[in-house]
Order: sequence, then C-alpha cells, then structure tokens
Amino acid sequence: MNTINKETNENGINKGLNETSSLEEFYADSGILVTEATGFVGKGLLEKLIRICPRIAAIFILIRPKTNKTIEQRFKKLIDDPIYDAIKAKNTALFNRVYPVRGDVSLPDLGLSREDRNLLLEKVNIVFHVAATVKFNEPLHVTVNVNTKGTARVIQLWNEIRHPISFVHVSTAYSNANLPEIGEKIYTTSLTPWEVIDICEKLDNTSINEIEEKILKTYPNTYTFSKNLAEQIVASKCRDLPVAIVRPSIIGASLEEPCPGWIENIFALTSIILPVGKGCATAIRGTRDARLDLVPVDFVVNTIICTAWHVTLHSDHEVKVYNCTSNAYPFKWDQMKDTIVKCCIETPLNGTLWYPGCPMIANRYIYNVRSVIPHILPAFIMDNFLRLRGSKPIWMQLLKNGNKLFTSLQYFILHEWTFQRDNCSDLARKVKMLNDSDVVKLDLRDMDWEKYIAMYQVGIKKFILKEDFNSIARQRLSRLFWIHQITKICGIMVLLLIIYCIVY
Repeated sequence: MNTINKETNENGINKGLNETSSLEEFYADSGILVTEATGFVGKGLLEKLIRICPRIAAIFILIRPKTNKTIEQRFKKLIDDPIYDAIKAKNTALFNRVYPVRGDVSLPDLGLSREDRNLLLEKVNIVFHVAATVKFNEPLHVTVNVNTKGTARVIQLWNEIRHPISFVHVSTAYSNANLPEIGEKIYTTSLTPWEVIDICEKLDNTSINEIEEKILKTYPNTYTFSKNLAEQIVASKCRDLPVAIVRPSIIGASLEEPCPGWIENIFALTSIILPVGKGCATAIRGTRDARLDLVPVDFVVNTIICTAWHVTLHSDHEVKVYNCTSNAYPFKWDQMKDTIVKCCIETPLNGTLWYPGCPMIANRYIYNVRSVIPHILPAFIMDNFLRLRGSKPIWMQLLKNGNKLFTSLQYFILHEWTFQRDNCSDLARKVKMLNDSDVVKLDLRDMDWEKYIAMYQVGIKKFILKEDFNSIARQRLSRLFWIHQITKICGIMVLLLIIYCIVY
C-alpha cells in the first residue's frame, strides 16, 4: 500500500469542493473508505465508484475475516464477481487502487492493526459507512454492538482523519417506524444510545431480554431500533463536519446498474417473491391498500455517491438526513402481490412445489386459517410419499420457512409511512447542474412497476438460484396448475359433503 499517491490528501481537501463541475472531479485524487463492500449495497457502491470515478486515488474496503477464509480470499471472491466484468474489459488497472483492510465494526478500534489505522487516518478523505447486521430477529445486544456501537467506532476513526471531506452513514427509512410521518431529521428515544450500550454490556441476558421486550412494544424489531440509536450517535459526534445520513426504504434489485435485475440477498421483497415463485407461500398477512416504498439498489447507490458531494456544499455543518425513498407513482401491496404472482407464472422457477398464488389478508385469524389449512394436508402427504421413496421430506419445512419469512415482514406490509424528501429533492436539483449528471439516476417518477418486478423475477432466477431458462420449469408449472385445480375441486366437494352431513 506504500505506492498510494502521497499527494492524495493535499489535492483532495484543497481542490475547491464547492466549485467542482462533476462528480468525477469531486472524487478525483481522494481516498475512500467503504465498510462492508462485500454486502449488497457496498458491492454496488464499489462497482459504481470504480466505474464513474477513475481518478480516485485509493478505495480502502474494510473486510471482516471469516474462520475458513482470509481477507485476501474474500477480496479475490469480491472482485471476481461478474458485475465487475465490464470494468475489467475496459481497464483492469483500476482495481489496483482498491485495497482490502482487515477490520470488523463489531470489535474495539474496528479490529484494525496500528499500521492500517495510521494508513487510513492519513490517506482517507471520504467515508461510506455501510456495514450493519440487517437481520430482524437478532438479539438486542448483537444489533447494538454491530449497528450502534459499530457506528460509534467508525465515527471515532473519522474524527481522527487528517484531511476529511465528508462522511456518509447508511441507515434505514424505518429507523423511526413507530411514527406515521418521518421527516429528514434525527429522532430521539427514551433511552439514550449510551444507556442502551451500557445495558447490553453490563446486565445479564435475562435483564437484557426484558428490556428488549419493552423496546419491541414500540419498534418492530431490534434492527430498526439499533439504527435509530446509531443515527443519534452520528448527530451527537459529528456536528462540525460535513456528515450525512442516507435512509433507504425497502431496497430491491437493480433497475439498470450494474445490470438489470441484479440481486444478491434473500431479504426484503426478495423474501416474498421467492416463496411465492416456489409455491411455498399460502397467504400474505398485510393491508391491501397500504402503500409500498421500494427503491432499486442502484438508486440507493447513486444517492449515497451524490450525498457525499452535496453535503459539502452546506456551510452550516449540521448533520443532514436524506430519506432515500421512492418518488414513483404509489404502488400498493395488493398490486405488488398480483404483479409478483403474474411474473412468477410467466417466468417459473425450477423445482416449483405448488402453483403460485396467495391472497393478502389483514385479519390475523383468517390469515392463520388460510395460510395453514389449504396446504398442510398436501404437504403432509407429499412428505410421506418422499419418505417412502427414501428421499428427504421437504414440503412441511418449506411451508414453515415461507411463513417465517412473511412473519418477519408483516409489520411493514400492514403499515404505511409518509416520508419527507426535501433534502433528496434538493440533491437531485443540484446534481442536474453537474456536467456528468447523466451517470446517476435520482428520479423514479417514470418507474414501470410491472416491468421492474418482471426483471426482478429474472434476477432472482439468474443471480440467486443460478438457474437456466428452459422449458422444464414451464412444463412442471403446467402440471401443477391442473393439480391445483383438481385440489380446489376436491376441497369444494369435501366442504359440500360436510355441510350436507351437518344439515341432513
């Protein structure tokens, strides 16, 4: 790493940030730090920075070592991803400016060696803090350590950087999900972040669990609560520097970049499309008329990149919040469900277990009956058939997994929010004045939801399931359609027979 341009910092901090005419010029000669570039958003952010800002001096990526993999192995796997193929085809040398750094936001001092820490303090100008645990069901002490205290550790590093330009913390639009209308400002909690950190560090598990139960009466899960605490820490520790908080809503597959339909994880909307497509979803509990706020990952990446520039234009140095939410025409959950079912039928997945289709039900009791009874008996029969063949029974477990995924998302399907977007709107207006404004898309008003979901379905098939597009899946779906119809007829006949026996 000693070959990094020694003039990076002097050039980066003194180049007249307010006078830059392009994003490429803003990032030229700067040193960047990205936490968790191996994640979905982080990987998209890294790809875009390399592609549109070739004059960046260095991009340091914090990589957490794993038991069976070194950071070098994880880095190689990262840059070998096909999403970087287009960049490699044009200029492989650009990757020589990307440096893996061994670190972990869950550890004291980020788990950095003294040498690496000093290097980052000297060479980094812009920090993108993306790292977080996004699991909704994590215990409170885990999410607080990673999402809240981890943010405090990154900020501590940021505050010691020799030549800072800007810091962008990626949060979530649902960090204040207990409020129906969410402004672009920081909201406090009854317990301060440091009080919660002390509780998690000093109390026993039983006491922590009791406090977690009280918190979950207000917040939908520990993830959103811990992100709220992290925002408060950012606001309290970074008042006099150009710092921003970007709050994406539900992040979905890419719209255009690095390629249409690119998706890497089974979270958010993907965790609905996949069970529906596989025929594991029997019903979705949610409010049919509730608005859905979904943003493609490349829209989020563009907002993050532009925010680092935009926040340097403001002399008040207050922490600015950007609600990175959709300004597309409203799309309701029931419309989304119908579109998902339609796309799952048009582009079937391999190994589909049942014909796709599931109602959206708001009532808890009706949902419990509708989500269990129609498929429990067929699943039970199929599992016993598999046992007789000497195969592993899978149907009941798949049904349980599908219902478990939906349960974790119920709060977000049952509710809707109004997000203020003044800062994001100002960002979009100012970016239009840059010479290279065409390289970032910050407006979703022309969004075609049906086309997007169809592309999303193809992305799941290609990037997550690694399936080929062949006629076998369509033939299987055709057979399942008739089995589904016969099952419905038999069910109606049984119901009529029961009614007849009761009446007569």
